[in-house]
Parts: sequence; C-alpha cells; structure tokens
Amino acid sequence: MEGDETNRAKRGKMTVLAVLALVLALGGGGGAYYWTHHARSVVKPAAVVISPFNLAIPTIMATLDSEGGHATFVRVASQIQLADQRDAAAARTHIPQIEDLYQTYLHDTRPEELAGSGLYRLREALLAQISNALAPIQVRDLFFTEVLVQ
Repeated sequence: MEGDETNRAKRGKMTVLAVLALVLALGGGGGAYYWTHHARSVVKPAAVVISPFNLAIPTIMATLDSEGGHATFVRVASQIQLADQRDAAAARTHIPQIEDLYQTYLHDTRPEELAGSGLYRLREALLAQISNALAPIQVRDLFFTEVLVQ
C-alpha cells in the first residue's frame, strides 16, 4: 500500500507541475501577444524637424582702412543661417541694415587684419552684430561664400 500511495503522491505532484507549466506557458504566450500587439502599437507623436534656412546677403564691396593713400578694396559674399524658413521674410526687411553693418565694420578694418585668422574674427564680430540687429529672429551662423581683397 505504501507503494500505491507514493505513486499517487508522485502522480499528484507531476499533475500539479504539468498544470503549473501549462499555466506559465499560456501566461507567457498571452503576455507576448499583448506586448507585440498592444504595447508597441502606441503611436508616438512625430517630432517636428525644423530645418535651418540660409539667406543670401547681397555682395558687399567696401574700401578698407589703408594707410599711405593706396586704396584697398574687399568684396564679400555671404549667407546667414536662420533657425527657420518662416523667419526669412522678416530678415529680408533688415538687409539694408545688415549691409550697413558690413560697410561700417569693413571701413574700419585694415587689409592685414583679414590675413590668417582675421576672417574668423570678422565672422564672429559680424555674426554678433547681425544677431543683435535681427533679434528676436535666431541667427545660427554666418557663412562667407567669397572674400576677395584687392
């Protein structure tokens, strides 16, 4: 009789383990189904990508501050990078003011100041002045497309 009871106890334990394994398998399968069909199907709002806009500044011709009576000319073509294309119309109305900033700065610049890293200093100074003139429009950068000193 003891052998019969131990067999029943073993079968009972095996049945419980089989039922437990079946419940875990069904629960895991159901969880996986829910995860793939419901949890990942949540639509996230698309991020609005605002691309920068480059606005061309008309070519500027100016005389540099030269000593000795020899005239030195500079021709500068550039673009300003705005944060958004919607700001371009407002920035275009300030083109005469931007041209005046270029002229004023270049007239006080000597030809040797544009050599080497002088273009970097010119860019930084003009970018700061243009940013102040166009505020609250965000000016991201200033690009020189042509600088000719003659």
